[in-house]
Amino acid sequence: MDILGKIKGMISGKKRLEKISVDELRKERLRMEQIEQRVGREIDDLEKRKGQLFLKGKDEQSQRQQIAIARKIKELDATAKAKDRQLAMVSRQIRILSGLSAIKENQSLVQELGVSSIVSKMDMDELQSYVDKATVEGQFQMERFAQILKTMETGEDLGLGEGEDADTLAIVAAMQEAKGAEIENPDAAVSESIKKVDDILGADAAEPSEEV
Repeated sequence: MDILGKIKGMISGKKRLEKISVDELRKERLRMEQIEQRVGREIDDLEKRKGQLFLKGKDEQSQRQQIAIARKIKELDATAKAKDRQLAMVSRQIRILSGLSAIKENQSLVQELGVSSIVSKMDMDELQSYVDKATVEGQFQMERFAQILKTMETGEDLGLGEGEDADTLAIVAAMQEAKGAEIENPDAAVSESIKKVDDILGADAAEPSEEV
């Protein structure tokens, strides 16, 4: 999904951006939109599985099993968040392609405004190197933070529920609460508790950004 690399692949030697056709840009945009739809379906599936696991955990009699299921819900949520980031990357690239298509389709206006000369003088190798470096460094930082958190949260020889992070125990509590409330209104109890789980996981994801 390296759009600049893909654009470079469309041209040979020192040919400039204006040599890329509108059809080539359109085909690449359609390909990216297909990827966007696929990743969106994967996120929907993960959310569905989270809901199914929650319903299973609600009916578990063993707190040990509820904790195990809560951990699995967190894993699926982390995967969904990673997919969200992928979706954001694809969306940005679609916007880039749309912008380039607009430039190509309005070439006369671009030339009138003097933008064409700027585009033609751009060093695509340098631009790609800059974007790649910024993207890779950002990804490395996120992976390092994730590894540090994983190390901090990992413990050995812990008793049942001991050492679990607050959001895992909060998910278990929501399961138990849903089980107790379903006698009066089963559908409302489950939907409300699942919403609480999403709120718990959402608050957990927001904490790193507040510290930065």
